[in-house]
Amino acid sequence: MARRLKNEQFCCPIIFGSVAGRIGKKDPPPSDPSHTHRWTVFVRGANGEDISPIIKRVSFKLHESFVPPVRVIESPPFEVTETGWGEFEILIKLSFADSQEKPLPLFHQLQLYPKDKDPDPDAEYAKLPITSEHYEEIVFNEPHEEFIEPLRRYRAQVIANPGKSVSSTFTPQLEASETKRLYSINDKVLADIEKWKSKLAAAEHTKKKLENDIRSLEAEAV
Repeated sequence: MARRLKNEQFCCPIIFGSVAGRIGKKDPPPSDPSHTHRWTVFVRGANGEDISPIIKRVSFKLHESFVPPVRVIESPPFEVTETGWGEFEILIKLSFADSQEKPLPLFHQLQLYPKDKDPDPDAEYAKLPITSEHYEEIVFNEPHEEFIEPLRRYRAQVIANPGKSVSSTFTPQLEASETKRLYSINDKVLADIEKWKSKLAAAEHTKKKLENDIRSLEAEAV
């Protein structure tokens, strides 16, 4: 059995997501005339790195209406392009170059329309590309000895491209802003929990008082 290296940790940042656009009159026609959009779902290095040293294959599980619904990509670019008309969840599974590392499942909701607008196909905003991306850090704790060299090559790529991002929606600044927003939401949720705890305690107190009053009235009636 391969030996794991103690006290070694590697962090490999990636971006996964999709980009979708409405099929125009000048675009190649889809095989199904009911399809309105052409989209691509992908997994990439966060800073444009070649992820093939660490990722052996990527499988994309699409909606059951696609034939075949599972697409397996074994070399970069790790992406699938299709056409369709509806949004659905895509299961993305990463299999690593070290087969002893467990595959990593990721979930992505395919987005064809802006989230804050009605899906009106005739509106001007519906003609713009829609990009939906997620940032993920894959952490390998105490990796196997033979996996060290690919991980080091990947880390060297990351170090060589600091702050450079292939993502149109993710930047370190946006990550910091998103983290701050999530902490703020968490604080609000905790405050709401405390508020409802207080209301529940008050309701329990009122309930007990009413129960005591009822018992007193029943005793007097006897």
